[in-house]
Amino acid sequence: MLDLHEAVERERQRPGDRLFVSDYNGGHPFVADYLGPLADTPPYRLGDVTRYSAIDEDQALRAKIARLHGTYDEEEVAPGRVLPGGGSSSLLGTFCTWLHLTGVRRVHYLPPVYYKFAYFFRQFGIEPVRITDRHAHQHDFDPELPDERTVLLLTDPLWYTGRPVPTGLVKRIAEWQLATGSLVFVDGTFQYLRWDAGRREETAALPAGQTLRMVCPTKYLSIHGYRCAHLLVPEQLRGTLADLHLNLHGDVTVADRLFAHRAADLMLYGEGNRRLVEYIGANYRRLLHSGALTASAPVETGYFLFARTAAPAHRLLALDQRHFELTDHPGFVRINLLNEPALNGLRELAAARPTP
Repeated sequence: MLDLHEAVERERQRPGDRLFVSDYNGGHPFVADYLGPLADTPPYRLGDVTRYSAIDEDQALRAKIARLHGTYDEEEVAPGRVLPGGGSSSLLGTFCTWLHLTGVRRVHYLPPVYYKFAYFFRQFGIEPVRITDRHAHQHDFDPELPDERTVLLLTDPLWYTGRPVPTGLVKRIAEWQLATGSLVFVDGTFQYLRWDAGRREETAALPAGQTLRMVCPTKYLSIHGYRCAHLLVPEQLRGTLADLHLNLHGDVTVADRLFAHRAADLMLYGEGNRRLVEYIGANYRRLLHSGALTASAPVETGYFLFARTAAPAHRLLALDQRHFELTDHPGFVRINLLNEPALNGLRELAAARPTP
C-alpha cells in the first residue's frame, strides 16, 4: 500500500496530462472569513515574533480546546489531556517514535490505516497486524478484537469514503479496552465534518485513560497552509509526549499558533464549518447529477467521495481501492470534492465519451 502511494506521489510531481482527482488540497470561498484578522494582517502585528510561540505552554489555547470538545462531544475533557502541535503528521511521528522508544514492536489496526503510519512503521520496524480484511462501511464487517493487551489503531471516519465507524463497534472497543488494558489511537483527522450538521464524535466516549485521539482543525476548515492539530491523550502520558514532540519538531510559528486559536474560536463561538460542509454537499450533488459518475459509495462526512467515474481510467491519476487495502470496489477512486478543476475535468471527460 505504501509503495502505491509513493508511486502516485512521484507521478504527481511530474508534468503530465492525467487529471489528478484524489489530491489532498482544498479550495472554497470562505477562507477569508474563516481566517478573520489573519486574512489581511501580518502575523507580527498580531503576536510577538521575537519569541518562540510556545504553543504547548499556551494554557488559554489548551483550555479552549478542552471546552470545545466538551461542548461538541458532551464528554468532559480536562486541559491536562490536550497536546497541541503543528499538524497531524508531526503528531503521528511523535506517537510512532514513542511506540518505538517504549519497546512496542507490534500493533493491531482496523483498516484503512493512513499511509504515514505505514511509513513510520517501516522506519521503526513496527509490525502492523490487520485484525480484519473488511472495512467499517462494508456490510459484512465484523472484526475480532485481539484477546491480548495491545495497541489498536482506529481511523474514524474512514476518510477516503466519508463514512464514520459504527457506534456499536465503538462501544465494543471501549469494553474491550477495559477488559484487556489496551491502548487505542484514534486517527480523527477528518472528524467534525459531518454532513448532517451533527457535532458529537462517538470515539469521544472511549476510556480517557487508555485513548489518544487526533483532531485536525486545518482539515475542519480545509485551510492546509496553516499547520495545527492536537491530541487528546491520557493525562499520565501528556508530559512525556509533549517533551518528545517539542524535541522532535521544535515549536510552531506564531502564525500557526494564532490560527489554532482562530479555529478553536470558530468551533466554540462561531458557526463552525457549516458553510464549508454545505458547499461540499453542493459540489457532490452537481457531480452526481452531471453524469460524471457511474457508481458512488454513500458519503456522510468529509470532502472525499469514493466513486466510479465515467471518464476513462487511463486519463486519471487517482487513488483506487488498492491504496486503502480495500476489495470489492473495482474501478472506484477517491475524488476530492473541493478540487473544482478536477470536478470540471471529470464532467468534461464524461461528456467527451462517445455515445454507445
